[in-house]
Amino acid sequence: MASATRQTTLRRKLRNKNAGRKDRNARSNKGSTPPFEIHTPEAEANAAAKKQG
Repeated sequence: MASATRQTTLRRKLRNKNAGRKDRNARSNKGSTPPFEIHTPEAEANAAAKKQG
């Protein structure tokens, strides 16, 4: 028979592992970063200016 400490440790480990599981799955499926443009016209102009000067 496992000791009370071992049982508590296991329960705590399982509880912490499962905490926020739905949110983690939702972020994994949907993605947590909002969509944004990587190469904007302003960024392209700045990159060209930095190459020249």
